[in-house]
Amino acid sequence: MENIDSILKFEPLRLDWTVPNVRKQVLYSAGHHVGNIKIDEDGSLQKDCDTYRIVKYLLENRYCPHVKKVTWKDIKESGFIRLENFSLDHQASTYLKYVPDYYTGGMNMGRMDSEGNSAGGIDKEKGFDDIGSSFYHGCKGHWLLHDIKENGLNQPIQGVISKVEGDSKYYGLHIHPGSVRQGVFGALDDESMEMIVWDAFNAFDWIEPLEMDEWLEIFARPQFLATRPTDLAVNYSYTNIEIQCHGMQGQKEDYEWRNEVVNFSKRVMQLSKGKPLNVYIGYDSRHNDIHKVQIESHLQAFKKRVREENFCFTPEFKLLDKASIPEYTREYANQSTEFTYSRFLIPYLENYEGFSMFIDNDFIWKQPFWEMFYFLHPDNAVACVQYDYELEKMSKVKMGGEKNIMYPKKLWSSLMIFNNAHADCKKLTPEVINTATGQYLHQFEWTDSIDRIPDKYILTEGMSDDEKRYHAVHYTRGGPWIADMDTSEIKHLNVYENFCDK
Repeated sequence: MENIDSILKFEPLRLDWTVPNVRKQVLYSAGHHVGNIKIDEDGSLQKDCDTYRIVKYLLENRYCPHVKKVTWKDIKESGFIRLENFSLDHQASTYLKYVPDYYTGGMNMGRMDSEGNSAGGIDKEKGFDDIGSSFYHGCKGHWLLHDIKENGLNQPIQGVISKVEGDSKYYGLHIHPGSVRQGVFGALDDESMEMIVWDAFNAFDWIEPLEMDEWLEIFARPQFLATRPTDLAVNYSYTNIEIQCHGMQGQKEDYEWRNEVVNFSKRVMQLSKGKPLNVYIGYDSRHNDIHKVQIESHLQAFKKRVREENFCFTPEFKLLDKASIPEYTREYANQSTEFTYSRFLIPYLENYEGFSMFIDNDFIWKQPFWEMFYFLHPDNAVACVQYDYELEKMSKVKMGGEKNIMYPKKLWSSLMIFNNAHADCKKLTPEVINTATGQYLHQFEWTDSIDRIPDKYILTEGMSDDEKRYHAVHYTRGGPWIADMDTSEIKHLNVYENFCDK
């Protein structure tokens, strides 16, 4: 391109894309800021600028691989991208650990206490909170999940395909920017959500590369609060060209959405009342210590996903034992478990403060529950796994061969996260729990403020697709913890057995 050398302020290296971990060739260099491309109010690009010409030169001379628009469905069906990397575990763990006492300061990555003072491990010489970055991204993830649910994904994440050393089956996918949105992809499991992928290997061979203007115009469309960016900031990172949206047409501040993150996390902190999320596990005196096995599975799952003590959230586990709740006087009448109704006492037991999780005793966990908390919006009363099984296709038997009675919202109350201070949770008094119908309680007639946790997290033994990816197995038909039960038809007992000896 004519006169390109006079405006190009760096050397765009040609990388060897045939080797694994191609980014190591540039030692993960941050790259170069190329410049900005202005955007008109109608969304058209102002192409008469040096930045546009440099981008065109880089693309035409193949210093970067071709760029494609890839959906979450494409990623899932590809078979060559590890889906476990699309997780919010680390951010959510840090968030749950510190949000009872702090809210995020926003872009400065600090933590603020209830008085609005900077706190929590700030190095005064460096001005850096060693936990603050992870905490900020955790706060952002909670807000972002609900914003995307309501408003959709208005800007795709961006990533680079690379070979993985010693692994011929999978490709690596380095995401930036968009590491938090990457986790939200996996959590929401919305197959239509888009990402921009630089695909040097043509791994997504069924997807045609984008033309330059097609790619750039994706980022010129309206963003947060339906406002349009004023310009695109272009950064060259050797392996790809990153696009950042700067300024918003009609907005006073470039980063107004960050204030939303700050206020959202502050709201959660205030509702926590200084109490970390606690987890109640149903207890039935007839069920031979299944609750202990579940707790052990939780602990092992936590260690497997986040090893650093400063970032790993381990809740207080509490047994929901009716014998220790004198206020619970409901007569036992052929209930499935001793905690069939007492589970709805949890907000009362917590003095209608903070957040609490309830889990049936017959769950065994392979992955942590941390990101499931994100599905509870602080304005709502409860989040639960909203199973969508067709009732006529459900197993006709449950624990120990008992008849499985069908009703709407079946199993929804087997895992719940309560916002204990919510007005609807305050309806759950001991008097109500002792006298209300099962329909009123288990079919959530006490609230219409319910958030949905996708049932993709739970494999319901005997009902779910055995091939599904999952965080936990729910043994609704029972298992060896029930005395004299024939377990020969129960599947996935190996998951339970892995934790028995521990």
